[in-house]
Amino acid sequence: MKPGQPSRRANIGIARIIPVTLLGIIGYSSWVVTELVCVKYLLRPARSIFAHKHEGAAVAILTIFYTLLTITLICYGRLIHTIVVNPGLVPRGRQWYVEKERKGHKKEGVYEADLADDLDNRDPKHAPFFRDAGYRVEEFWHKDVFVCGWDGRPAFCSSCYNYKPDRAHHCGELDRCVLKMDHFCPWVGGIISETSFKFFVQFTFWAAILCLHTLVVMAYYFAQRRQHSNFIDVHWILVLAFAALFFLFSAGMCGSSLRSVFINSTTIENLNRKSKVWYLAVYIPERVFRRIQEMGRNDLRMIAYPRPPSEQLQILEQHGATISDSQRDFAQDHNSTHSPTTPQPVYDSRSLTSFPPQSAGVATQSTVPPGVPPTVRMFAILETKPGANPWDIGGWNNFQEVMGYKFADWFLPIKPSPLERHDSLESMYKVGRVVDRLRREAGIADEPEGRRRSSRRRRRRKSDATRESRSSRSQRSADER
Repeated sequence: MKPGQPSRRANIGIARIIPVTLLGIIGYSSWVVTELVCVKYLLRPARSIFAHKHEGAAVAILTIFYTLLTITLICYGRLIHTIVVNPGLVPRGRQWYVEKERKGHKKEGVYEADLADDLDNRDPKHAPFFRDAGYRVEEFWHKDVFVCGWDGRPAFCSSCYNYKPDRAHHCGELDRCVLKMDHFCPWVGGIISETSFKFFVQFTFWAAILCLHTLVVMAYYFAQRRQHSNFIDVHWILVLAFAALFFLFSAGMCGSSLRSVFINSTTIENLNRKSKVWYLAVYIPERVFRRIQEMGRNDLRMIAYPRPPSEQLQILEQHGATISDSQRDFAQDHNSTHSPTTPQPVYDSRSLTSFPPQSAGVATQSTVPPGVPPTVRMFAILETKPGANPWDIGGWNNFQEVMGYKFADWFLPIKPSPLERHDSLESMYKVGRVVDRLRREAGIADEPEGRRRSSRRRRRRKSDATRESRSSRSQRSADER
């Protein structure tokens, strides 16, 4: 049994039980509000309490209560359905299946090398890692910006044997990497990620309003009954306690989640948000790269993509995987038979400051057909200042990326979050001013020619205005003398 597995199973078991318990509490509270408060106290009061019925108050309370309850249950159902059906899990790498089956056959005395070779040839799902991975490295370098390590390579998960997408986190309870994971919540039965975060915010919002309504109603009429007699009822007291407790909890979670929405962060990222330094691989446009080469600059750390298969084998071995002979042979054959027109330059931490020559595989405009991406793409490895958030695109834009672009989407669980669409060619998630500033500071921003000319004209006009202002001030001072 793996370390931490008993606690993981306990957490998952609790997450399965708590939603059922929560629904039971909701049902019990609904019975108390309906039967004991509205029916027996307001509609059918004892003569010693009221002289007249309070039908209007009862109807208003029940209408508001069940309207809020219906919306809350719809949000809760959509949230749980999303967690179960589409929790936002990152696929495991192919090597994970190889390692799992290899460990399962150890007891039978099967040689690991023979087993790995057999797995590679027998079942497509056990293909070598670099031939068909769960989340392939191409998903990164086909974008213009992606999260990387100091060496420019995407983060790699040693448990899933796969690359970790931008802002993904490995969840200990699920033993899986999760897209934009926020937290594991037993109250809703699972993981809160990019697919369910919007519905979680909506559920906590409506739950807080429902609890507040219940708390006000129960407290008001409980105090009213206490004025006429020494009224004590365990059902009233329990619902009062439940309403107060869950109002504080849901309102606190809603406020915390909305704060994360507006700053485009997650609960996990907030743990070290003020000191976090992001390493980003930022694509260098072709003409900018040629200009950098002509200038002879050597102040940037760079890396070229795609990477050779042998490097992916090294990454697997560094994270504890056992590489079979068939995988090594495939990598060697792939490297040796690779076309010379599409070389695979490798830049490790000792040579990242050097630039490849023109013959190193950087495609030019004349060698790449229209619409076809370059064979080799060069990236600059840039790092943010501590606390800078590359994903912050402004409070209002951050809110819309999570909650939607229409008013109804903000309050009703109709559509998923817009940020789930990862079809942008720039980055997996939208990037903001931090990345633009990094590009400018590194000198790799590719401004259109017209914008560059207008920028130069603005600088010249500003310089001329400054000179005129200085000359006029000097002329005035001379006239005064």
